Amino acid sequence: MLTYVQDKFKPQAIVNLATLTGAIIVSLGKEYAGLFSNNDVLANAVTTAGGKVDEKCWRMPMGKAYDDMLKSHIADMKNIGGPYGGAITAACFLHRFIKK
Repeated sequence: MLTYVQDKFKPQAIVNLATLTGAIIVSLGKEYAGLFSNNDVLANAVTTAGGKVDEKCWRMPMGKAYDDMLKSHIADMKNIGGPYGGAITAACFLHRFIKK
């Protein structure tokens, strides 16, 4: 879906609002939504807007160590990273489908 939307509509930004996994609730509880972004300006705008309407979010990290957890020796990639960092590896998985 992410690749199709980029090819068909050429959006300036893609925002996916989803739980991804229940792991984010373990990390942040129910007070904050986890925010993953490869765009600092957009992430700051979402955080600011959310704060104005009491929909708080917390920027979460993405990085090579978590992306590497998706490597597979028998497929292009795995769709689950491992026993920890589930929300982060889920975001890294989706990020692999975002064109640079």
